[in-house]
Amino acid sequence: MIDMYDVTDPRTLECEFCHELVRGRVMFEMHGGSLMVCETCLEVLRASRAHPYSRTMDKFCMQACGYYVNRKTARRT
Repeated sequence: MIDMYDVTDPRTLECEFCHELVRGRVMFEMHGGSLMVCETCLEVLRASRAHPYSRTMDKFCMQACGYYVNRKTARRT
């Protein structure tokens, strides 16, 4: 699903969202924060953009930004 040019870190490292060892990570930016995530998490996060008050978005905001983001006023990137 991801083009080979989208993978920004091809080494085997830990996904910053699911904490699994994965081969290849992509930077996902949203609400002013970013995480290096695997392809599976990338699809979950892209699908969760339409649901700003989901647990997935809460988890992303806490891990990427360090605090809960007011998603009503935050700009999507």
